[in-house]
Amino acid sequence: MAKKIVLATTPTEGEFVDWTTPEYFMPKAVKYMPLGILSLATNITGNHEIVVLDPSSEGWGIEETISRINNEKPDILGLSVPTRRVYAMNQILKKAKVGYKVVGGPHATYYSKQILKAGADAVFVGPLADLEFNKAIETQAKGIVYCKTNINEIKFPKRDFLNVEEYFPKTSVLFKAPNRLPMFSSIGCPHRCIFCNVQYKQIMLKYPRVVVDEMEYLYSLGCRSVHVLDDNFNVIRNHVVAILDEMEKRNFRVEWSGRGQTRMDLTLTKRMAESGFKRIHVGFEALDNDILKFFNKNETVADIVKFCKEMNENNIDILGYFILGSPVETEEYRKKLPEMIKELGIKYPYFNILFPEPDTEYYQQLLREGFYKKDYWREYMENPVPNFRIPYPYSEEKKNQTLNYTNELIEEFKKN
Repeated sequence: MAKKIVLATTPTEGEFVDWTTPEYFMPKAVKYMPLGILSLATNITGNHEIVVLDPSSEGWGIEETISRINNEKPDILGLSVPTRRVYAMNQILKKAKVGYKVVGGPHATYYSKQILKAGADAVFVGPLADLEFNKAIETQAKGIVYCKTNINEIKFPKRDFLNVEEYFPKTSVLFKAPNRLPMFSSIGCPHRCIFCNVQYKQIMLKYPRVVVDEMEYLYSLGCRSVHVLDDNFNVIRNHVVAILDEMEKRNFRVEWSGRGQTRMDLTLTKRMAESGFKRIHVGFEALDNDILKFFNKNETVADIVKFCKEMNENNIDILGYFILGSPVETEEYRKKLPEMIKELGIKYPYFNILFPEPDTEYYQQLLREGFYKKDYWREYMENPVPNFRIPYPYSEEKKNQTLNYTNELIEEFKKN
């Protein structure tokens, strides 16, 4: 029997406050295409009516989101939820007039029981839920559903459930070609950096032919700049080689960029540049071996120097992320950092502030070492309140120093 299915992102209203990203770096002209729910929509079989709503990109508040869901009168509601938006999720589950409500996304991994208590009929736990969700449409599965969908068992997300042109960035200094769109060539990250809460620690790769199929599909939609959103698209050499081989075989060239790491086979850099690769986004986090060790980054400053040299020689722009405010950060390091960044040719430095995200080793360290006297995140997840702000773990002096230093760096690199 045909059903009406609404798939939605979660509004940003009420999300917990973090000091990770300064306001200057917050995107103002970019909508993030919700590839997870687009994948669900693409892989639903049967004669169902599917509506995709994107409150987080549209800027809808909680009540407007609930109103739009209810106006659709769906039989099934699927919500994709990051942990920072658990308050909005709870309100939607409570007030949406839908017979069958399910939740997936990053928040489901650790908090499935709390989500069920909040009013969900089912929670999908796992990096991909496409096949399990498809079955649940018919069976109305209840409780926790553990997902085993393989990335190569499903079709890549079709973008025509939304107005694609609205997701083309209006302005940006980062892209040379117009109409940038994102995609994934893999999911998961094997590394265990203490500040990161990426849940899936195994790499699941798309077939290279499917990766290039998706690139060509995006090109057909008017996209001229493809951004690969993987946590680390270049972590496995053979994956990168196979994608480049496939692009060459088809004589397909497009501007593309990706999120990657320094620890890659640098002999591939020239081929990447020749294929149209223009910019790499890298979480360097620090240019100091002691700080890198604290973050549990499996790299050294020497690795970063080699990486930047190779990228610069092949005219690949570097967007580098740095984390400020670690307890091992010294005044001497702060003084040297701006010049080090310039010497390495890091064209777009982004500065974030160390934040104790839920479900990270860093937060657990703060608990063990007594910087936090109680488990703030456990209390918050059990009873989320709007705009919750976890206390800064160190002194007010340290907090102000880090904030002031971050603002100084931003001003320094605004000039360039």
